[in-house]
Amino acid sequence: MNPSDNSTKNRCCDSEQSREAGENVESSFSAMNELLSLLGHELRTPLAGTMGMLELVLSGELAADQRGALELANASARAMLRLVEDLHDLARMEAGRLQPKETPFEVEAWKRNVEQGFAGAPAVEFFLAIDPQVPQILIGDGDRIAHLVLNLIDLHLKYSRSKRVLLNLTLESEGGDRFLLGTISEAEAALEDRERVALLQSCGAGRLVPMAEFRRVGLKQAVVWNLAVSLGGALWPDFESEEEPVRALAVPVDLPSLPAGGRDGGVALQVCEEMPRMKRDLSAVHILLVEDDDAIRKLVELFLQQRGWQVTAVSDGLQALDSFQKNRFDLVLMDIRMPRLDGLEATRRIRRREQALGIEPLPIIGMTAHAAVQDRSLCLQAGMNDHLSKPIASNRLYAIIERCLASDK
Repeated sequence: MNPSDNSTKNRCCDSEQSREAGENVESSFSAMNELLSLLGHELRTPLAGTMGMLELVLSGELAADQRGALELANASARAMLRLVEDLHDLARMEAGRLQPKETPFEVEAWKRNVEQGFAGAPAVEFFLAIDPQVPQILIGDGDRIAHLVLNLIDLHLKYSRSKRVLLNLTLESEGGDRFLLGTISEAEAALEDRERVALLQSCGAGRLVPMAEFRRVGLKQAVVWNLAVSLGGALWPDFESEEEPVRALAVPVDLPSLPAGGRDGGVALQVCEEMPRMKRDLSAVHILLVEDDDAIRKLVELFLQQRGWQVTAVSDGLQALDSFQKNRFDLVLMDIRMPRLDGLEATRRIRRREQALGIEPLPIIGMTAHAAVQDRSLCLQAGMNDHLSKPIASNRLYAIIERCLASDK
């Protein structure tokens, strides 16, 4: 036998083994990403019940020591929720499926969400200052930017001896692009000009920290760095620095296109969370609540009853269809993941029945423990009017319901 034949055969075997090893690694990563996504989904549901019930209890009369203990529990639950969001985003980043949103967000509402992230946090003084030059409406992934800010502040507190945090936000330009720049410090401190320019110029040029290095780098540092890179932004200093007097992040944003007349009021109306003016008697509103988790169903029912609304609560899509045929409702809150018949298919059947009978479509709001952008698309494609992710805060719930009722003719 020709020796070169053996050499060729060995090279073919090595190539085949390398290909199979690569496929095994890819399959392993895919399975891990799926596990992280499913774990995040399952954790959001009990967290939604915990945080909602804490909100209900904290809204009542409590002794000072009881309120302090419950606020600490609430802060811990919010920290756990951010960890769950980290799991979701980690799975998407590892799979290359994290797509930053390019949607309008109201800066004042964004600020309230960030401040709420530290409400009740023990011994933390938090101050958020926004430069007057920052417009009221920006285009970008507002939710993930807020999540990134909160995680970066957690890192700052971890290595800082002070419990005082000052977050300054400015709008910067570099190379024709706009960036939201946030600096985090204990006092009035800022980056030097050379550091600021270097940070802005590094946006979009960073590499993801591979999962194999997470143990060495630290989970929080790695996830924060990877999220900033995935959003097209950058952090200062790098992810391996610990005690620094100032931390900063820069993420790309854009400005909304102004309509004729040069005012941005039209965009602001689309994202404003304030309650619309109602044209109906709210006391007569009857809502069908469809949710399979007992704790979430009870929580949302209590929220709705606090508003004085009548509620019929059922636990799956088949019961929802039966109630829809027997009663008149003004709105439906529909969980999209349920046994027997899920909320998406139940909504499709309701829409088909409405069309067959020639009746006005009922406002339907989807509820889900998933926080992915595609879940909103699934809800809208099924015929729903809006989407609400868990955990469910009462003010967000009321705003979406009243907006749907106000626009319902």
